[in-house]
Amino acid sequence: MARGSIEQPTPTVPGNLRFGPGGGLYEIVTTAKDTGGRFFGFIVTEPPAGGPPLHTHDSEDELFVVLEGEFTFTIGGCVTKVGPSGSTLAPRGIAHCFKNCSNDKARMLIAFTPGSIEGFFDYGLPVNGTVPSDEHLIRRIGELGPQYGVTLLGPSPL
Repeated sequence: MARGSIEQPTPTVPGNLRFGPGGGLYEIVTTAKDTGGRFFGFIVTEPPAGGPPLHTHDSEDELFVVLEGEFTFTIGGCVTKVGPSGSTLAPRGIAHCFKNCSNDKARMLIAFTPGSIEGFFDYGLPVNGTVPSDEHLIRRIGELGPQYGVTLLGPSPL
């Protein structure tokens, strides 16, 4: 593909699901292949108290757009709450995490650029057709993280 040109994206099949620690459900909405490597994105649904551990990624910026509910973020040590239609950005290399601190489920679109981190989220594939335990997910994150430049820094401070 020539620089500056855009190929017609390939639609992503709905229902491409992954699971996250704390009860998160990730529905992939666009893949790196769909976007010529530019983006990877999914919609996350988090139950109350759900969210990932504190982490960094070396190569991707991460955009968060809240669709329903409210999320609390820590990005580079700064804590902020974001509600529906609000957004925030975690630049590459900056420690961050989020948590649904409300009493209801919350949903947001998460987009990474570039999309090279996509394979990392295979940590959340079902195990024998069932939702994996948090212990399994954290172990798999630790295994796949180094391949994708993801470093776990500890539990969420939120």
